[in-house]
Amino acid sequence: MTLRKALILGLLAVTAEAALAAPITNKDVISLIDAGMPEDIIVQAIKSGEPKFDTSAGALIRLREKGATAAVLSAMLGKDGGHASSGTSNSAKHYVGNKINPEEVIVVIDGKESTMQYIIPNVRTAARAFGWGGIASYAVLQGEKAARRMETAVPEFLVSVPKNAQPGNYITLANFAVRKNSTREVMTGGGYMSYSSGINKSRVIPVTFSKEDDQSRAQDGFILYRVKPEQSIPSGEYALVLYTSEVRTTGFFSQAANSYFDFGIN
Repeated sequence: MTLRKALILGLLAVTAEAALAAPITNKDVISLIDAGMPEDIIVQAIKSGEPKFDTSAGALIRLREKGATAAVLSAMLGKDGGHASSGTSNSAKHYVGNKINPEEVIVVIDGKESTMQYIIPNVRTAARAFGWGGIASYAVLQGEKAARRMETAVPEFLVSVPKNAQPGNYITLANFAVRKNSTREVMTGGGYMSYSSGINKSRVIPVTFSKEDDQSRAQDGFILYRVKPEQSIPSGEYALVLYTSEVRTTGFFSQAANSYFDFGIN
């Protein structure tokens, strides 16, 4: 190897190392989320960069509202070595005191369990039909596609339902429309002569609820239910919505908003 070539290689190595160590901030993470980057890519970016994060309570709440998952927040806080959750049911992070964390939903595909973390959508209000259709509000998720993709058309979910709630009033499976501005949304209220709240019925996917025989993994105050579509659902964008802002829970879901567990069917 010539001296010139060695110097060039050395310069490239230093440049690459400097690039990997470039500062990364809350704003950078939000930009990656808004761009619809997968969770593992965001976590890798956090691990590779020099952290310059604001991890105050207010900043973390803002990140959660923008769609940061538990794995992303943990990587920013330096927990778990910055690794994203592998999603296996045997991982301790899926449990609180050896019980399933009610703030997570377990998806079951071919007998294998993996966890889903919730996001809080943005809210959009707009006039329908140039005002003739009244005013409507929409729950908006960033990105044209959810990071979590599924090949099955009949996914099953394990959900911790508060004992003071009926599962049908606590859980909704909704189909989201993809907008041209690279967002997904579903109408959550609207009307012309009167205003009604709740996800528009045309976007609700009928599901069945069955109480799990084994409740040993349920947290105190919760009951485990298995939730699945009544029939195969077509490819598209979906979210399992928990009405956590409307049902009182103790020790969980402190935010004043409903929780959306988004996914896509390929």
